[in-house]
Amino acid sequence: MPVTPLHYPIAYFIYKLDKRLSLPGLIVGCMFPDLENPFIMLFWGTDVPNRLVLHSIFGAATIGTFLAVVVTVKIYPYLVSSLFHVNKEQVKTKCKLSLGLVVSVLVGILSHVLLDFTNHPYNPLFWPFSTQTFTESPIYFALGDPLGSLSVHIIMGTLLAVLIIVNRKNLFEKLLVG
Repeated sequence: MPVTPLHYPIAYFIYKLDKRLSLPGLIVGCMFPDLENPFIMLFWGTDVPNRLVLHSIFGAATIGTFLAVVVTVKIYPYLVSSLFHVNKEQVKTKCKLSLGLVVSVLVGILSHVLLDFTNHPYNPLFWPFSTQTFTESPIYFALGDPLGSLSVHIIMGTLLAVLIIVNRKNLFEKLLVG
C-alpha cells in the first residue's frame, strides 16, 4: 500500500480486538517499514526495489521492531503531544517500555509487511534467508493491480474516515493514545 497512513485502520482494529496492546506501539509499528523507502531511494535511486530489510519478516521482527520501539518510547510522545495537543504525560504512560509495547510494535510491523505483501509486486518476504525473492505475491493479481490496489485504498481510506467521524469527541486522544 503506497500511502503509509492508510495502514492505520489495521492498527486501530487490532487494538480494539485486544486492549492489552499499546495503540501507540501498533501505530508506529504499522507505519515504520515505509521509513526505509526514502533512504533506499536516496542512496540507491529508483533502479532498485523500494522494499528491503524492513519489509521482510526477519528484518521487521528484529531491526524494525527494535527501532520502532525506540521511536515509540522516545519520539512518539513528543510528536503527538506537540502536533495534536494531547497530554504529554498520558502519551508517555502509554509509550512506556514494556513487554506489551514490544509485542504491540511487533504485531503492528508484521501487519504492515503482510498487507504490503498482498499489494506490491516485489516483497522480499524471506530476506536474507532466501536469495530468491517474490516477484508477485499469491494474491497480488487480485489486490495489487491498479483496480485491486485502488479498491484497497478506498476501503482503508473509508475506514479511516469512519474512525475519525465516530471518534470526533477527543479525536486525537482516542485515535493516537487509546
